Amino acid sequence: MVGCRISRRRIGGSFIWSYRVPQKRPKSRRFRFSRLPRGPWKAPSARTLFTRPAASPQRTLLHRVYLVAGLCVLAFSVLYLDRDGLRDANREVLGIIDLMYFTMVTVATVGYGDIVPVTARARLIDAFFIVPIRIVIWFVFLGTAYQFVIQRVIEEFRMKRLQKQLHDHIVVCGYGLSGSVAVRELLESGFAPDAIIVIDPQQAVLEAATGLGVAGLLGDPAREDLLQQAQVRKAKAVIISVTDDATAILLTLTVRSIAPDTKIVVRIQEQTYQRQLRQAGANVIVSSTKIGGLLLADAVESDYIVPFINDLLSTRGRVTLLERLAEPHEVGCWSNAVPCAVVVGLVRDGNVLSFYEDPPCLIQAGDVLMVIQSARAE
Repeated sequence: MVGCRISRRRIGGSFIWSYRVPQKRPKSRRFRFSRLPRGPWKAPSARTLFTRPAASPQRTLLHRVYLVAGLCVLAFSVLYLDRDGLRDANREVLGIIDLMYFTMVTVATVGYGDIVPVTARARLIDAFFIVPIRIVIWFVFLGTAYQFVIQRVIEEFRMKRLQKQLHDHIVVCGYGLSGSVAVRELLESGFAPDAIIVIDPQQAVLEAATGLGVAGLLGDPAREDLLQQAQVRKAKAVIISVTDDATAILLTLTVRSIAPDTKIVVRIQEQTYQRQLRQAGANVIVSSTKIGGLLLADAVESDYIVPFINDLLSTRGRVTLLERLAEPHEVGCWSNAVPCAVVVGLVRDGNVLSFYEDPPCLIQAGDVLMVIQSARAE
């Protein structure tokens, strides 16, 4: 056989001949990286990376002063090394004071013309070295003026104009998961974006909120000066949606001390803080943990209750739950016979009459109805 390998072994006094057919070696396969599918190109966002917080204004101003002084010293050093290429009106070599004067005049773009470069090297240095230094220094001056003077004047002007327009607005303290959902629901229910103010200590969160058109204030919502700037006294309601229940109690106390008549809606996680929040002045307390747990339990034995409740609470749902005054054509009707609506509750003189505990009654003018009606009824 072609390709066989013959071998001989000796066992005792005899030889044993054997042969072996070589096996074919599998061809080696080169390892190749698979190409990942390319998705559609997306434009980068305005700001993605947030590292450490910005330095204090005093330190920022001091750093910029050091930068400008260093650039001036660098320009003076280069001009001093090439001082032979500069001449004044008398065609004399410049001294130290003359070079200092020429450096400052050149950097400040004054240019009196009494000292000029006369050699080609001096002109190249002025064109390609001094001019970039001059541009950088002017950018530093303009940026400092805008950051510490112009921007503050513009912000104060906008704040005063915004405060004059604020009346019956909504103040949202905390733009987390619940706060963002509340703002979107308010916008979809018909509130104007300029009638909503969000207060949050995170800049990235405020950028997401202002992307919806609402106004934002950067800082701790528990600060009294921020609440004063948000005009909580004139607000229709204040929504408190912070992550910590203890902070929610403190914030409720602060808001109530500033605005005794403003409605306060608070979201909490633990039911044990309801009594403290009532004493602090909260009008409505929403327990997200309890509501979520009840919906989870109802979903075990039913398939339609949770979607129906979502439709009731959401503006985008097919049906909606409303609290409104009785309309003129409804006055005199029985509470269980209102056309195109299901009355589940009636408030009269502060007393709540529910359909499951009280018998039907005639609707009077001034009654507040809690009705379930189609979102397309209008």
